Amino acid sequence: MQNALSLLTASILLCSAAYAQEQPITAKKVGAYFQLELHCPDGKHSYFVMDTGSTGIVGSAKFFTPTKDEKSGGTCVPFGYSSSGNSYAGYIVKRDLSFGTIGEQPTKHLKDFPVYAAVQRCPAGKTPNCSSTPPEGCTLNPQVYMMGVGFDQDSSFSQKDDGSNATNNPFLNLVDTDGKSLPQQNYALSSVKAGSPALDVYLASPKNPLPNLGQTITVPLSKPTDGTETLITPELAFALRDNATGKPVFPTDAPQPVRFLPDTGISYGILSIASSSAPCCTEGTSKSKIDTSSYDFQLFANPEGKTPLTNLSYGTGQPLGQSARWSLNHPAGSTLFFNSGQLFFQNCNYFYNPASTEITFSCHAADQ
Repeated sequence: MQNALSLLTASILLCSAAYAQEQPITAKKVGAYFQLELHCPDGKHSYFVMDTGSTGIVGSAKFFTPTKDEKSGGTCVPFGYSSSGNSYAGYIVKRDLSFGTIGEQPTKHLKDFPVYAAVQRCPAGKTPNCSSTPPEGCTLNPQVYMMGVGFDQDSSFSQKDDGSNATNNPFLNLVDTDGKSLPQQNYALSSVKAGSPALDVYLASPKNPLPNLGQTITVPLSKPTDGTETLITPELAFALRDNATGKPVFPTDAPQPVRFLPDTGISYGILSIASSSAPCCTEGTSKSKIDTSSYDFQLFANPEGKTPLTNLSYGTGQPLGQSARWSLNHPAGSTLFFNSGQLFFQNCNYFYNPASTEITFSCHAADQ
């Protein structure tokens, strides 16, 4: 960011940022995921999953083809997605990129942005080796196209060779058409309409562009205090509610603190606990699947809250949330961890401002 801008230049840049607010791009639902289209200078373009549960751009080495010099001057490093269990081997390379709504000209730009070119993929339990002969069960040049936009945290393949604290979030590293960093670096995700297979994405906006859906709160982001995990999230309060009685049944008879992740990268909910067995509310003989026909997931601004920020009802009748499950033996056991998956965006919007390390949620009024 420039420190010595003239008033005229600053005015022009702010106008440009304001225009960006008025002209969002749209992440369209393709298959199970919200996706944007990413373009390379050589003419290559492809759909990429917009994933709020990870950070950084990961693509097949056939798409981000590392040059001979990049391979000889770099190191093949591992990277993995905890939700799928897949692990990758690949090279970090820097690219000029553009992205936008699928089927339209890209309007957002990145310069010298570090991307991960995956040369191997292995399923859970196997380790990639970077060679042209992968381990049995692993594949070369895997089909992976992920655009991780999860808050302002480091990705597992962060490159800090310039000594900076810059992250690999493509939504927070935008440049103008001349390659200069935009004066605003923040973003918002907003449902186009209830149940719509699309999300509007507001980038480099000078202010919160979200409509007030009924309840709006602003909360800080933080890392867990016990040091076992580095994921940056907001902290809210949570209760699993019995639909028959309308009362909380877990964690206790009142909402309790929870680290919360609204994740467009998965279509189900995950409630992580330190226990080795599910405390309640499972379906049939399953040891981990939560009975979503009998229980709702409630989020509150704080444990003292009487009115929920939102109620999330998973199940086959919900377009963005098909199921929910317990994740046992969670390492950050001192605090619950709740990954809502995509369902959160059926009821709510959010605006993230890294300058203040805060996130604003706005949700439709929840049923009591």
